[in-house]
Order: sequence, then C-alpha cells, then structure tokens
Amino acid sequence: MAHFPLQEPDEVTDSKVKAVYNEILSELGFGIIPNIFKSMAMNPDVLEANWKKFRATILQGDVPRTLKEMVGVAISQANNSPYALNVHLHGLSALGMSEEVLRTLVSDFAACPLPKREKAVIHFGLLAGTKPHELTAKDYQNLRELGLDDSEIFEIIATADLFTSINRYTDAIALEIDQL
Repeated sequence: MAHFPLQEPDEVTDSKVKAVYNEILSELGFGIIPNIFKSMAMNPDVLEANWKKFRATILQGDVPRTLKEMVGVAISQANNSPYALNVHLHGLSALGMSEEVLRTLVSDFAACPLPKREKAVIHFGLLAGTKPHELTAKDYQNLRELGLDDSEIFEIIATADLFTSINRYTDAIALEIDQL
C-alpha cells in the first residue's frame, strides 16, 4: 500500500488538481489518471509541476513517444522499479507495440527486433539514466551518425532524467500498480 493517499477524480475539490486531472485525461491517452499523479494531488503545485514536466518531456518533442517509453522500460528494469516498468509496458501496448517487441525488450534486449537506431537510443538513455558518468563522446557521436541531432539527444537525456526520478519516487512511496 502506498505511503500517501491516492486522490481519486471524484474526490477532488481543489480547482488546480481538477484542471490537471482533466489535462491528463485528455492528453495522456490512457483514459485514467495514473496512480503517480493521484499520489501527488495532496500538493497541487507539485502535481502541476510534475505533470508539466511529464507533458513537455514525453508527450512533446521530436523523439517518438514509443521510443521514450522504451527508454523508460530499460531504466525501470535496471532500477528494479516495478510500478514504472509496468506502466511503461502498458503504455507501449496501448500505443500499439507488438507483444514480441515488449517481451524481448525486457527478456533479451539484444534479440529485440528493433532497428539499430532505436536500440542505440535506448542504450544511450539507459546509460544517461543509470550510469551518466560512463557516457562518452563516442556515445554522442554514435547517435549523431545515426541521424539524431542535439535537440533529440537532449530529449533522450531529459527522458532518462524524468524516468529515473519517477523510479525513485514511486519506489520510495511503494506506489501500487494501476488497475488498468
């Protein structure tokens, strides 16, 4: 059980929380308010700030959302973060990712049927999120040679930062996996 109460949409009285919940419902694409956001509703400013960061990092930009979610899978698996791993896998499934890709993404990444470019992005994101001091100029150059520009590389790093933070937060409060 989570260490903080989850505020369900029908329990919300704060106008800022209501507005953020409405944005989440209309923009996220899951048809629910994920538990991570429900757990932040006790502090409307923190909820709003985290939603805005999530929206700007994951829902906007040039790097496809599916690729960002795959970075999230890799980071969450490396951090042994069950809530985040399950949410990312659900998100990828909802976005149309095949069962084969989902299965091999977590069980045997080397055998995952993804293009070289996508695998390189996921590997880079994993390093950025778990071992940032091990990133080298060669890692950056590899992405550039695969056609990514600095803005896209920045998005990958921002994604890794966000998902690493989400792992720490959801694990620290023992957040329950959403009922989907």
